[in-house]
Amino acid sequence: MGWFKQLTERWSFTNPVHGRYAPHIPNFRYAPDYTGKLDETLDYLAQTLGVSDDYIVRMIEVQGVSGALIFYSSICDKRAVEDTLRSIHSHRFPRRMPKNLSQYLIEHVLIGSDAIFMVNMFELREAVASGKLVLLFDQHKPAVVISAKAVEHRTPEQPTVESASRGSQVAFVENIDINLGMIRQLLSSDTLVIKRWTIGVRSHHTVALAFIRDVANPVLVDTVMKRLESIHIDHISNSAAIEQRISDHPWSLFNLTRVTTRVDSVCRELNQGKVAVIVDGDPTVLLAPATFQDFFQTEEDYVHSWWEGTFIRWLRIIAFVLAVWLPALYISFADFSPELLPKTMALQIAQSRQGVPFPAVMEVIIMQTVVEILREATLRMPKQMGQTISIVGGLVVGQASVEAGIVSNILIIVVALTAVSIFVTPSYEFTVMIRLGGWIMILAATLLGFYGVVLVTIWALYEICNLKSFGVPYVDPLGGDYVKDAFVDGLIRLPITVMDKRTKHLHPFDATGDTDLVVPIPHPQLEKWPPPSTTPKRRRRWWQRQP
Repeated sequence: MGWFKQLTERWSFTNPVHGRYAPHIPNFRYAPDYTGKLDETLDYLAQTLGVSDDYIVRMIEVQGVSGALIFYSSICDKRAVEDTLRSIHSHRFPRRMPKNLSQYLIEHVLIGSDAIFMVNMFELREAVASGKLVLLFDQHKPAVVISAKAVEHRTPEQPTVESASRGSQVAFVENIDINLGMIRQLLSSDTLVIKRWTIGVRSHHTVALAFIRDVANPVLVDTVMKRLESIHIDHISNSAAIEQRISDHPWSLFNLTRVTTRVDSVCRELNQGKVAVIVDGDPTVLLAPATFQDFFQTEEDYVHSWWEGTFIRWLRIIAFVLAVWLPALYISFADFSPELLPKTMALQIAQSRQGVPFPAVMEVIIMQTVVEILREATLRMPKQMGQTISIVGGLVVGQASVEAGIVSNILIIVVALTAVSIFVTPSYEFTVMIRLGGWIMILAATLLGFYGVVLVTIWALYEICNLKSFGVPYVDPLGGDYVKDAFVDGLIRLPITVMDKRTKHLHPFDATGDTDLVVPIPHPQLEKWPPPSTTPKRRRRWWQRQP
């Protein structure tokens, strides 16, 4: 086994990748091929895979030819293993052994199995680790690899984060094949393209890219593909690891990709020219590119009337403003610039703060910290207790704080309105940005008062105008270049019959969306009722009219 020692020594070196050093992971190009020597191969696999207790080797024999079936018992389907062995033992092989036994097995024995040829030893190891069966025969090559992975997964359920009163009520699950199947089922088009990658040098995870070939911009698709192919890490646990590596500005506070768990939302965005990134083991899907206005829109906006859709969008914008600026403005007016308020309101705030030992800054920090603690405790508690604890905790803490004279009554209203306004935004990832942005505003108001709030607001606007998501400006379509997009399906959601074009700021390959008639065709039989009589003497009844 001198070649094994030489191979491990060669694999111990690291190779530079994009200016960094790659993990100490062997490269399959340096691994030897299966030469047909069964004993040496089993010794090699015993030193690598055989360290685990779930490593199983089933020895078989086919007309005097020794063979071995290698697999991990913890991840392989036992029924698939039994079916493979039964198919081999029950098959009547010809008296003269075929020259290519592997090809004969795939063509005549393992007909119903998903079997392929494989030669490289490193790929054989990875196949066993991924839940496949490896079938080896002495003096016969290549090896036969059979799919037999058995993973328990839950069935699609209703979305828990992005709930809706109308429309599809199906959310993604952790299995990537089921997720892709649901997208295919809801968006049944032959132009829907799905590309797969295996990312992670130690723990291999399947990552898929979905887009519509004749709608998505080819430059966008090519950019996302290149960024996915350039990822070289040990392990991928969720889609956030992909999101932070393909983003244009990973240090930015703002979300540059949209995350959703709804199947209908993904299908609609794909039809608008975006691309979707699906990661195996994560029920959330990444949508790119994402602009600032995307986080104020949901699929539910399109199932209601355009009046209600527009009203809800403006309500989300108002809630966003309250959640980010309301606590900071309370600090600015209460501690720094009370003369900017109307006299009656300023006197009311001063009267409510009589007897409070802390300045307005400490009041806001204390209550905001309490709200954050209650929010995190609600997420970590069991569902049966979380809602009750949050409501009781909020009422008890708020009332006790006011009665103890620690905070004022008006501050309780400000903090409660801020906490509720945060979750009016449909995207949970965007609410995290709102919460952090609110703390930045509080810090600015603490240092410079109202001037600090204005300066941070100007910085935020400057940052938004300079950000890009996969080449698309983050401020679009509100930047002025695509005014029609902003007032057709942006700030205002016009009727469906008006939205006959896809949004131009995404630069879709096909800009035409709908071809519906603006005016419905009138029904000729109902224009006049009852119909006029054709007899001059008397008026016939409608049931007496001959067809």
